[in-house]
Amino acid sequence: MKLIVGKVIKIGIYCIWGIFLLLASIEKFGDFFAVGTGFWSVLMLFVAGICQLVAAFIAIGWAVLAFGTKRSKYLPYKFVNNYTVPVLIIVLAFVASAARSSSDEARAQKLGFKDGKEFSIARENNISNVADYAKFAEEQRIKAAEKAAQDAVLAAEKTAKDAALAEEKERKKKEDEAQCNKDAYCYYTHHENAEYLCSTKIPKLAKYKFEWTDGITEPKFDRTGWQDETKHIVRISGDKATAQNGFGATQNIVYYCIFNADTGDVLDYGFY
Repeated sequence: MKLIVGKVIKIGIYCIWGIFLLLASIEKFGDFFAVGTGFWSVLMLFVAGICQLVAAFIAIGWAVLAFGTKRSKYLPYKFVNNYTVPVLIIVLAFVASAARSSSDEARAQKLGFKDGKEFSIARENNISNVADYAKFAEEQRIKAAEKAAQDAVLAAEKTAKDAALAEEKERKKKEDEAQCNKDAYCYYTHHENAEYLCSTKIPKLAKYKFEWTDGITEPKFDRTGWQDETKHIVRISGDKATAQNGFGATQNIVYYCIFNADTGDVLDYGFY
């Protein structure tokens, strides 16, 4: 099944390639009596057309002979294979392209164009004389200049818009930072967070058994405030713990911890 699909794809590719080359060769022959043609340009067009015509027949013929039985019957030469045939077609197409370029150079010189490239552009736009091409080139230059100016305006507008968005983003960031700096919880969570250090120190204060009672998603310290806002000293506290007293009774405790949110140093901690 895969072999059949591969052969069908191969036939399709070579057929399309062949048809394209056939149409290109017809176009070359059709330019024999175009404006500016002479002996050399017609000769090069003929060479280009013949090369593409031969390449087209080879491509289509190879597609027809894709199946092994037909190939072995009508073309039993080992050197003609899936490697040499595409190379031959490409070489013929390259020769045709070179011949067409030579023809364009000859016609360009005869009609007064600067070179074959300029003439090729003129021919693609159905222009056959230098005056009309000069007018066309000027129109294209004006269009290009207008487009460049329009692109410059759009680029300037985009730059200004991006700058405005960046400025607004920076302003919003500063506003958020200023708002965060006023809130103790926001400030220490964005600077030096000493919650974990506090949670390791507080159990050491218990003389007997100490146990945290907070859940997996519950914070140990659920109350936050400034101890000294100007120095960024934060006070956090909570009641998610139990401890035994001297009589062995378990009771809930309320605890606190004070730390510097700029350095993370714990300044004080204890039970209420």
